[in-house]
Parts: sequence; structure tokens; C-alpha cells
Amino acid sequence: MNRCVNKLCPDIIDPEIKAEDAVEYIFKKSSEVYEMPEHYTIKGVNILGEAPLYVGFLKKKKEILFYFKKPCFGTMLLKTKGSDEEFEKIREQGKLVPEAGKK
Repeated sequence: MNRCVNKLCPDIIDPEIKAEDAVEYIFKKSSEVYEMPEHYTIKGVNILGEAPLYVGFLKKKKEILFYFKKPCFGTMLLKTKGSDEEFEKIREQGKLVPEAGKK
């Protein structure tokens, strides 16, 4: 399992953020938010974070919003390009959080 988030070529929204602030941002900005199981992967990269791990969709831009706890560096808020297949995988493996986008 790959754990190098750089392989996703993500855009860094915030390089140093608390996990709870990242979750708040994801809930505020995303059109859909999913609670993901531990050791979830996006495009083959194991997403490291504090449970529960949340992933959001920026559907108009076809992007995935998430946070990642990089060992020795801390938590970062990131986004990466998504595909219909990746969105469907997240929907199938995650649990929809109904209050997303309403905060």
C-alpha cells in the first residue's frame, strides 16, 4: 500500500491545520461528505488521518477534498482531481454524512 500523498499531485489548501478545522472546512465547502473506513485509499494512496476520516466532493470542479496526517510534518488539507470512478468508489465504501454543505 502506497502512503506517499505526493503521488496524488494534490493542491495544498492549508499545509498546517488541526484535524478538526480540516473537517469543518470539508463540511462547509463540499457538496457531499463521506465518512471513510480506516486505511481508505484514494487512487491507490493510503489516506492517513485521525478517525473518523472525512472526504468531500467538489463536484463542479471534479475534485476530492480531504485531510492527510503526514508523519513528522502534521495535518494538511488537500484536494486532488477526481474521476467518476473514484467518486463512485467513495460512495460505495463510505458512509454519507447528510449534514454536509449546511454548516
